[in-house]
Amino acid sequence: MKKLLVLSTLACLSVSAFAADGATLYKKCAVCHGAKADKVYLNKVPALNTLTAAERLQYMKDYAAGKRNAYGQGAIMKINLKGLTEADFKAIEEYIESLKK
Repeated sequence: MKKLLVLSTLACLSVSAFAADGATLYKKCAVCHGAKADKVYLNKVPALNTLTAAERLQYMKDYAAGKRNAYGQGAIMKINLKGLTEADFKAIEEYIESLKK
């Protein structure tokens, strides 16, 4: 019984250790979009903090799936979003939203 309790506790800890951290995930995005998501990239891509939460989330999904190529940035965005999950997208979105406060 003790072993089961220890294993269960370790499993829960490992899951939370891998939970999506929006601030950490966003660091790669900040190179182009700015630390506060306020940078207009290449004088044409709007600052992420000016988009709605729903727009940002949908755009990430579309870029990751190769369905979006706004301003010719589809290929680089697809590469940068490769391997990220829906939970990761949501964590990034929530982090960007928190920057507005």
